[in-house]
Amino acid sequence: MHPDRSQQRDHADCPSLDALTARLETLREQGAECFDPVQFRYLASLAQRLDAFLPQPPIGSQDKLGTQLAAYEAAFNQARETLQRAGEPTDNPAQFRRQLRRLNQPTQPSPFAPLQQAYSAAPVDDSPEEKNTLAGLLKQQETQVLADNGASAPPPPPRQRELSALRQLRSQRQAYQARQRIDDAITQTPSDAGPLNSHRLVTRSIETLRELSPAYLEHFVNYLDTLMSLEKIAPKR
Repeated sequence: MHPDRSQQRDHADCPSLDALTARLETLREQGAECFDPVQFRYLASLAQRLDAFLPQPPIGSQDKLGTQLAAYEAAFNQARETLQRAGEPTDNPAQFRRQLRRLNQPTQPSPFAPLQQAYSAAPVDDSPEEKNTLAGLLKQQETQVLADNGASAPPPPPRQRELSALRQLRSQRQAYQARQRIDDAITQTPSDAGPLNSHRLVTRSIETLRELSPAYLEHFVNYLDTLMSLEKIAPKR
């Protein structure tokens, strides 16, 4: 058998381009173009290119269109039938994939669910001593030493909770002081500094950062203040 005759026979068995175009229009009327917009657009473009080659389209291209169109129809129909059996709405093909993903989600709880539940149920303690790891370790060592010597730790003093209004006032004061230092640093830039002057470059970076994210700039200033405080109390070598 000659290869060209085999190709002609396969091409004759393939649906005509008019039939394939009609099937595309039927899918479009059903809203199936929203089921997979990228693939549907590819199929429609391929049909348009083949129409430009009539009456003799390239061998194999029409078969390719027919195969991929059949796969698209099968996937769309299967998704619609699956949603219908599950009692899901099928009036919006654009949501078919999202609905299928929701149906295929595992019903068993996540292995992290107990951990999340325990974390959510944990009591909230805003005591600075409990949050400080070093203070907690020192407290454990003190308790252990007293227990080894037959003594018991004295009862802790009653803890006084800080007023929320005072905490809010302190944070507002710190934010105001940070903004004031930022403004002072910008206004103290030498007027005769060149474009590559280090002071001018730092000032320009601060201005840009303040425009992009003022909150992050305040956080960065507080971080620098902490480093400077640690540098002052550190022993000089």
